[in-house]
Amino acid sequence: MNTVILTIIVLLFIGFALGMHVAIALGMTALVAGVVFIGPIWDFFGQIPWNTTSSATLIVVPLFILMGELLLRSGITEDLYTTFAKWMHRLPGGLLHTNIAASGVFSAISGSSVATAVTIGGVALPSLNKRSYDERISLGSLAAGGTLGILLPPSIILIVYGLMAEVSIGRLYIAAVVPGLIMMAAFAVVIVVRVATRPEVAPRDSEVSYPLREKLAGLVNILPALALILLVLGTIYGGIATAIEASAFGVTGAFVIALLKRKVSLKMLSDCFITTASTTGMVMLIMIAAFLLQFVLAFTGIPAAITRYVVSLGLTELQLVLLLCLIYLFLGMFMESMAMMVTTLPLILPLLNSMGVDLVWFGVILVIMIEVSLITPPVGMNLFVLQSLRRRLAGPRASGSIVDLYVGAFPFVIAMLAVLLLIILLPDLAMFLVETMKGSG
Repeated sequence: MNTVILTIIVLLFIGFALGMHVAIALGMTALVAGVVFIGPIWDFFGQIPWNTTSSATLIVVPLFILMGELLLRSGITEDLYTTFAKWMHRLPGGLLHTNIAASGVFSAISGSSVATAVTIGGVALPSLNKRSYDERISLGSLAAGGTLGILLPPSIILIVYGLMAEVSIGRLYIAAVVPGLIMMAAFAVVIVVRVATRPEVAPRDSEVSYPLREKLAGLVNILPALALILLVLGTIYGGIATAIEASAFGVTGAFVIALLKRKVSLKMLSDCFITTASTTGMVMLIMIAAFLLQFVLAFTGIPAAITRYVVSLGLTELQLVLLLCLIYLFLGMFMESMAMMVTTLPLILPLLNSMGVDLVWFGVILVIMIEVSLITPPVGMNLFVLQSLRRRLAGPRASGSIVDLYVGAFPFVIAMLAVLLLIILLPDLAMFLVETMKGSG
């Protein structure tokens, strides 16, 4: 048993150290470990990918991705940021609050953390620099706001988790709504406290005033997208539609919005379809590799052995969840988010089931831990993409190291851990909407 575990760890380490794609590293590990410790497994390596990709539930992956692509190319990003900036410019922190609000809404469109950070960052950074906002807090708020992309529906990470854990994606989406809103509120508190102690980090633009008519006109521009998001979640919550059906509503609505904004063209649709196919293919490949590794692990009895050992320790459900959070906090410093999740889930799901842990509730906790990993060094993906964006926008005058992002993101990491503790101690914050929703979602 120890030899099997050591071999799998070494193979995974080699794969990730060599910079292999997550799916390649997982698949290679499953293949080598399977052949060495099980024997000829070729039949299983044909059957498992087929069973994985033939599930009707997987339809939500390309549909939600396509919905986000259509809305993104309808020009919603600039409208979002401009509208929120007009409504929030008098708040202490001004555009910093706009970063969080725009990221939150865009997250409910894209389902991707990196896409949210880059897209909102591309619109926000020129405005923030023009108004002399402190770079560290500006970049930190954008990095933190970007993490909402994997917590708020239609999160791709939640879809993968739901398929691997065999829980309702609709229930996961509804469970993530309130924690996502609490997270946005916590980020706002960080900004208010920071600005209260150091007002110079966010200069107030007191001379600028926007008439109410102009503010309302901005709301009209983003109202269709907000209505579509509410429609998708509302139909799931009300039991009117499953996640699959809601994703179809979303694509149809997104296409109509793009049509009304006169953004639809053959080039636009071609870009949407190509990006959707590319992202879907990546997600599918990762899932196939994860299920192959899950099969090898289960066949060799590793998850069962881990379950027996942890159960023998006599841990309570709370102690187990806190222990797993510490493990994920450590792993998140060195592993990419998707890799961390799909590598560890085959090991911990049997343990969670044996301890009676609600997998929907734990899914929210896990995604928050993945959020933390996105803005903690040394492998904080959002930090790296924003540093790259920062240098690209600055051009030859580029200056400032990634340490600025580490410092700027730190207060938001503390806020995320506080929200995590709140969700752990008060599970109803995540689960009360799930318990009142109609249907299975």
